[in-house]
Amino acid sequence: MEVSRAKLDLMKRTKKGVAMFYVGALYWLIFWTASFADLDIKIMGLFLLIGAGLLFPIGILVSKTLNIDFFAKGNPLSNLAGAMGGMQILFAPILVLIYMERIQWLPFIIAILTGAHFFPFVTLYKSKGYFFHTFAVIIYTSVVGFLFMDQIYTILPLGLFIIYFLTSLFLNIENKRIFF
Repeated sequence: MEVSRAKLDLMKRTKKGVAMFYVGALYWLIFWTASFADLDIKIMGLFLLIGAGLLFPIGILVSKTLNIDFFAKGNPLSNLAGAMGGMQILFAPILVLIYMERIQWLPFIIAILTGAHFFPFVTLYKSKGYFFHTFAVIIYTSVVGFLFMDQIYTILPLGLFIIYFLTSLFLNIENKRIFF
């Protein structure tokens, strides 16, 4: 299978990974809502870590529910896509260390790492939605982190929910164009 056909097949079968953005939007919305409960920062950080660890398996479940072929088995690019998406697990030691030593920075670090990890998908999926997502997350998170770090647990999640939600809309528009 030539590369352009493999890309198109991957885009169609995975729907450009849109399920992960549904799950990501929900993650940040839940975290924003939880930020109004008067919880200790260690508990909030633990929720963030556990939630981040659940994003991938819940994304697979949502994909199955929506009849999306998340893994696109048999496509020669599926292993590449899996490696690009799966590299997030390699950041786990960083997140645990941040949780232990600088918990205030945890939402910032999670947002920057997840935002940046989507950048290679711009090319793989020929996606302006992924481009928007990567740079919107990095810029928004940087502004909040640099200017409002003392309120990051409340301010950051709402904006990230909006960015993830918008990205899912953009990807759905892109997906409709693939099928027509």
